[in-house]
Amino acid sequence: MMKLRYIFIYFFLFVLSILPANLPQNDYVEGEVLVRFKPSVAERIEQHRAVVSHNLSLKRRFSSIPGLYHFKVPAGSDIKGVIESLSSDPDVLYAEPNYIYKALREPDDPYYGSQWALPKINAPAAWERTTGSRNVVIAVIDTGIDYNHTDLSDNIWTDSQNQPGYNAIKNSGDPMDGDGHGTHCAGIIGALGNNGIGVCGVNWNIKIMALKFLDDNGNGTLSDAIECIDYVIARKDEGENIVATSNSWGGYTYSSSLYNAISRLSEKGILFVAAAGNSGTDNDAYPMYPASYNLPNIISVASSDSSDNRSYFSNYGRTKVHIAAPGSSIYSTIPVSKGEYGYKSGTSMATPFVAGVAGLISSLTEETDAVKLKKWILQGITRLPQWTNLTTTGGRLNADEALRVASLPAYILPVENFTAERNTEGVFLQWNKPSGANYVIISRSTDTFPSRWDEGGIIYTGTGNSFTDEDTTEGIPYYYTIWAYYGSTLEIEEDKISAASYAYTNSPPYRPECILPEDGAVDVSLTPLLKATGFVDPDNDRHNASQWQIARDSSFNSIVWDSISSPVTEITVPSRKLSYSTQYYWRVRYQDEKGLWSEWAVPWSFTTESAPSGGGGGGGGCFIATAAFGSPFERHVQVFREFRDRRLLTNRPGRAFVRWYYKHSPEYANIIKRRHFLKLAVRIVLVPISIIIRLFI
Repeated sequence: MMKLRYIFIYFFLFVLSILPANLPQNDYVEGEVLVRFKPSVAERIEQHRAVVSHNLSLKRRFSSIPGLYHFKVPAGSDIKGVIESLSSDPDVLYAEPNYIYKALREPDDPYYGSQWALPKINAPAAWERTTGSRNVVIAVIDTGIDYNHTDLSDNIWTDSQNQPGYNAIKNSGDPMDGDGHGTHCAGIIGALGNNGIGVCGVNWNIKIMALKFLDDNGNGTLSDAIECIDYVIARKDEGENIVATSNSWGGYTYSSSLYNAISRLSEKGILFVAAAGNSGTDNDAYPMYPASYNLPNIISVASSDSSDNRSYFSNYGRTKVHIAAPGSSIYSTIPVSKGEYGYKSGTSMATPFVAGVAGLISSLTEETDAVKLKKWILQGITRLPQWTNLTTTGGRLNADEALRVASLPAYILPVENFTAERNTEGVFLQWNKPSGANYVIISRSTDTFPSRWDEGGIIYTGTGNSFTDEDTTEGIPYYYTIWAYYGSTLEIEEDKISAASYAYTNSPPYRPECILPEDGAVDVSLTPLLKATGFVDPDNDRHNASQWQIARDSSFNSIVWDSISSPVTEITVPSRKLSYSTQYYWRVRYQDEKGLWSEWAVPWSFTTESAPSGGGGGGGGCFIATAAFGSPFERHVQVFREFRDRRLLTNRPGRAFVRWYYKHSPEYANIIKRRHFLKLAVRIVLVPISIIIRLFI
């Protein structure tokens, strides 16, 4: 009887633990709301009818957003109902929960390399122009900073009271980092350079403002994030030269309050650099906030690896993610208590590289306007074919080129409307030459876009608006870069050559990436959902089809399943195609509208689940339920069987439970069948569980 009781308890707890995993999780603080009232509301807000009727208690008001208040809701209140009621009030602009945001990082990897990212973004060449300035301030809104760190302390900003920033969680001037995430980001922006110790940041000299709203687990609330933004605006109004904020955090919920707060930063001319996210998904389809807000002062940053490919975890988006920057295996500062230096990966690490370059540009040009800084950073990218369609620029951060572009006179404008199109004679190039330009220079490569006028092969210098490149071969991709030159001769002077423009022609789609099931996955369902990402075509062609394959060997000589479908990024393998306890390999490729196929993805392997044991005495394995209700076709038994098939057998913990249940339950089912009082007791336990389950299947 004791073991039988444990089975019921285990089953009940397992059901309760499984159900939330299939539902949206609360991503807000229980019992708190943010409400913005219309400007016409002049009375004391605590006496407003909406506040009184819901018995709201005021926690704080926000100086950066007029009319925005943070309220506490009485315990036991229905948050969603309160928000709906507040939103219907004619005096209320909007009401929303106090959302929770998370630090956007990936775990350390013991095989990550050394500090490769600074040479990758051409920082050494940029340092020939400037190493930064302590007149420039960048605010790191994060988990705080270890402001006593030897490699950071001299570059930490302090106020008139010698406080290094603000802690919104404790409402204090002590933003000490107990997690390490913010300290790591700060080191990327401005670890002291040329001091003979530790690591070097993008800026050797800078002032970093420490703002803490994420706790020691990397979680933070919407209200505390806005408090930090309020602090930045207040210091800016006091005359502090705050150029940018670095924001390596986010969530998938849109917030009007956060949008308005960042918009206020935009009004103050402050750049907001945000991490694109680490889900490996398309932000155009599933926006990550705050990176996906459509505001002129936001730069959304994806993560690249040491080979300039998309980091496997990085989000992307042709319209919502602007630029890539190094984010895999980044070596930087961490709190002294945690070892002083360490590796971290994530779009969290890519973000401060971009914020750091904004600091370099401002130190060189003394420009502080967010829109101009953003334009120069995005114009100064290194264009990479593998990033086409994954970001708006199709490129990766280039510190030196961004500084060069930022230093150009205002009249030096880039070539516009540069296109490349194949014809019978070769590749026809066309462009609009800006007014005042004397020449254009075109370079070509078959591997990647030339990033400087002296890279690749120069195929044209002249004064025209078109050119046919006849020295081409069908089937080979060509990448062209064009510059406008404002000098009187072709003796190149750096300060007279514009930012680059790009065009490309005829290459097949790039190899996609497999993401689910991941390589080496085990206990995979017999009808797995296959997912892939990175479906990128350099020519911006539409996708025509996708082909999916499963085989019993990595060379794909023994094909088990082959399907050509519409251009989808995921597909479910039909039933009866796969066998239990078998290792398979899978891959995918896709076709563009010209009929060109990409290369096959690198094959990934997975092993299917083990065959269920048992089945007798209980109607397909639901032994105890069948014994209690008397038939495998009784409606409650059918619910449990459906729950098993649709929920338990589709995930590893569920399959482990099913195997454990099959092993131990038959003997207790036989006991239940022979005792009437046990049947009744078991039914009393199982009926409410069945009702709960039925709501979620």
